[in-house]
Amino acid sequence: MKKNILLSGILLLVFSYASAQDYHDDVIVLDSVKVMSFNIRFNNPNDSLDTAWEQRREPCARMMAQHRPDVVGMQEPRNEMWQQIFDMLPDYAYYRIETNDTLPDSRTGGILLLYLREKYSVVRSGHFWLSATPDIPSQPWNSTDRHYRAALWLQLKDRKNRKEFYIVTTHLPYKKDLVDTEVRARCAALINSKMKLIAGEEATIFVTGDMNASYSSDDPRRESLTPFYDWFASAREDASKTDDHSSFNGFGRVSPLVKGKNLDHIFYRNACPVVFETIDKPVYGVRWVSDHYPIICTFTY
Repeated sequence: MKKNILLSGILLLVFSYASAQDYHDDVIVLDSVKVMSFNIRFNNPNDSLDTAWEQRREPCARMMAQHRPDVVGMQEPRNEMWQQIFDMLPDYAYYRIETNDTLPDSRTGGILLLYLREKYSVVRSGHFWLSATPDIPSQPWNSTDRHYRAALWLQLKDRKNRKEFYIVTTHLPYKKDLVDTEVRARCAALINSKMKLIAGEEATIFVTGDMNASYSSDDPRRESLTPFYDWFASAREDASKTDDHSSFNGFGRVSPLVKGKNLDHIFYRNACPVVFETIDKPVYGVRWVSDHYPIICTFTY
């Protein structure tokens, strides 16, 4: 009963701010965390005009400034993009797999965690590779996608309310062969088992990422996500205010209303998703800030 009363109060607060607004940043919820997942699209030399990274960089910064997520799981920053992202987001501290003489950028998994440095302190941090040897830089089993894939995690503490949570980000293999669906499911199961050991059953955990699969009934890759649905829940599906727009746009090749292209996800445990949004409005200076739209959800926990 107490939980229901609390939830009703939260929803009343949310809708009093958000019912007449389009943008997620108009939502104010006390003792909350705003979680974003964003495949920022690597600086592909084949991208041109306003899809090139140099043209998208400032719009990405404007999008982040407007929505001001508390934590961000980011996929695909590469090479010189790293420092550019850190420079354009000075309010955020970061965690990544650092390169060295034996670990080049191409083997780190190309993923990044960002968090507001004034709001959170880091309790613990870690990473593992999505493979049969998670402690060693390695490729995901027998996937036809031979990129190195990894997961990053942070245990963060809110400096004001002292509450703690875990944030995870990953980028699963992208190929479409049947074996790749099986491998993505193994990757998801590994993330589950690792986070059970690291955080336990009672912790608040958020998993962000480009999973290269949707949970649409007509998506042949659907089973890739089954392990996540076994131990986590989906913010997109459970939030009180939400949408079902496609998170993958392919720089215009996919309509936001096409089903089965929700490749980006925010999964959670021991939290309450309040407002979920696909950030797909062309208001930041270019039509697309990436070939994936950022997704964002405000949670109480």
